[in-house]
Amino acid sequence: MERFRLDAESVAAARRRAAVLASSATVAAIARRAAGGETLADDELAALLLSDRVATDELVALARDRRRPGGLRLETFSPLYLTNECDAECLMCGMRRTNAELVRETADGATAETQLDVLHRRGLRAIALLTGEYHHGPFRQTMIARAADALRAALARGFVHVLVNIGALDAPEYETLLAGVPRRPDGRVDPRVTMCTFQETYDPGVYARFMGTNGENPRSDFERRLSNFDRACDAGMWVANPGVLLGLNPDVAFEVLALVAHVRHLRRRGMEVYVSLPRLRKASGTFHPAGIGDDLLCRVVAVLSFGLPDAKLVISTREPPAMQQRLLPLIGVLTPGSPGVAPYTETGARFALEASQFEVLDHRPIEAILGEILARGATIDCYQPAGAG
Repeated sequence: MERFRLDAESVAAARRRAAVLASSATVAAIARRAAGGETLADDELAALLLSDRVATDELVALARDRRRPGGLRLETFSPLYLTNECDAECLMCGMRRTNAELVRETADGATAETQLDVLHRRGLRAIALLTGEYHHGPFRQTMIARAADALRAALARGFVHVLVNIGALDAPEYETLLAGVPRRPDGRVDPRVTMCTFQETYDPGVYARFMGTNGENPRSDFERRLSNFDRACDAGMWVANPGVLLGLNPDVAFEVLALVAHVRHLRRRGMEVYVSLPRLRKASGTFHPAGIGDDLLCRVVAVLSFGLPDAKLVISTREPPAMQQRLLPLIGVLTPGSPGVAPYTETGARFALEASQFEVLDHRPIEAILGEILARGATIDCYQPAGAG
């Protein structure tokens, strides 16, 4: 199948149509159709997002009512940063190469394995492995190989879902990453290994502003990053995790429309899809304000919850507890943990901003966050609390 291509002009045209619908009486009928279970056109989804004629609580209730019956069921995973070294120059990110304020750390293989053991003992059965992104050369090869070692170590310890967030890879690099990972007879990777590549913004102009245009910068190539999931799929991976950094682009409706188009492409390729919706947060050495407000975040999550019913929406503990609780009925994944390098102990974690990629607002132990959800009668996949058997 042809790789994903974003037609920014078509997205902008859909955005304009959505704005017209949002301000018309027609939007009430769109909301009723959505409540009745109908599948909406993309511009209709964006109209609901934009319209001040449809209250946020109405959208949240609509999305909640359209969830599958059977009680609250979530997945979880925790991030494990192998390093905060990075050659990219993303202005909003604490890990960017030019940030002299960040305390740089890199975990060796033994430390990474110890961290996996700690998280496994604490009940986690899913993990996200993260690094920076690097210039082509020996260090890039070393870090991809280190991520591959951590991937195999996680699978060997019984982690049933491993997400990999290490930047856009070329075909030979996927061979390195997936070496030794079991495959099915058709060549697909057998365990649940997810490629995470957040586009951050689907607007090429905003992307260039924040990620840069220097060809030597490994994050500057918009199209290469956009097509990374297609290369992952070609390499045998069957789960993708795109994402938008909410607040980077003021035009959130444009981002939602482009994200929906990307998810639909990945679903046509037969991939399962997680969708991450982090808000822009404080990072060391940056001057950019926080992302979108609470109300708009709820509208985005609600619209995508019923607009992309086959995708699992991911919210992290960048969000405070009150927002987590409000969004729980609409999402598929809540991910607690630290954005620092190898931060975990047997009971907690480090969250120092000067050594982290970004600010996390909920520093409670993983067990407290997930225990609160279990106390509501929820089921949490990929988590086995101590004493649960």
